[in-house]
Amino acid sequence: MRSTKVLNAGAPIGCERLRLVRFSYVGFDGATHDDGELVVLDAVADHVLEIFVTLRRRAFPIAGARLMNRYRGDDDASIADNNTSAFNVRRVIGRAAMSLHAYGVAIDINPIQNPYVERAARTIEVSPPAGTAYLGRQDRRPGMAETVIDVFAHHGFAQWGGYWPRGIDYQHFQIGRRLAGQLATLPYPKARAAFEQHVERVRACIQASRQKRPRSARSCATI
Repeated sequence: MRSTKVLNAGAPIGCERLRLVRFSYVGFDGATHDDGELVVLDAVADHVLEIFVTLRRRAFPIAGARLMNRYRGDDDASIADNNTSAFNVRRVIGRAAMSLHAYGVAIDINPIQNPYVERAARTIEVSPPAGTAYLGRQDRRPGMAETVIDVFAHHGFAQWGGYWPRGIDYQHFQIGRRLAGQLATLPYPKARAAFEQHVERVRACIQASRQKRPRSARSCATI
């Protein structure tokens, strides 16, 4: 990963804290593909695998899931290829802060069906540009993230970029930044236990929210 610039000196975690998750998925061609790969933080790896096992069972289509090595860490190239990805040491778009992808705790899924959208006074920036065809989010089409928000949340990835008021990132699921920092500093066994506790808190919050008001589970994203 160092030779392809996916991992560099500015990384908040080292190779020893990363895990390769391999999985099968249903493509947009309706066939099952066995070449899905993501690199994530060790503490979240088991739940990431379960996310993609569930997506396959639901026949949720994925265009492809290749390691960022293939794109030499170039996020623009990855999303233009409609690639589902995770670990990549880079900054948040337009900011100095390190992206949670650099911690291995953020996942981008089907970027064309779920583009990044930045709205200005008279303009709309869509990335990748092919995602313009998916700006209308009420018309649910295959591969759109809205249909799997519950799956990611059930496994602790309750923060969805589609909830954000600015820099809307429909492809993006993550855990909280504070939790990411904690997991990165803890040794693996303690980090894994801490993430399991987080998952249980999110699940309890969602269950309580559904009992009160079915559409209020979004509030659990702040946990």
